[in-house]
Amino acid sequence: MANDQWHTLRVEFAGKRIRVALDGKVYIEANDEHIGGAGRVGVWTKADSVTVFDDFSFGGTQPR
Repeated sequence: MANDQWHTLRVEFAGKRIRVALDGKVYIEANDEHIGGAGRVGVWTKADSVTVFDDFSFGGTQPR
């Protein structure tokens, strides 16, 4: 990916289902039995990366 370019990362959780898309392309679809109930959300990057997050939001949606 090019430097100095914005990307859209979307992570959806519905029950035990996880779906991850970057710039509209789905890269991960999985079920995780360790996830259950309401929780927290956060972001993380590698120690040597320069990363900026903007327009971070979360909320309830209908499962797909």
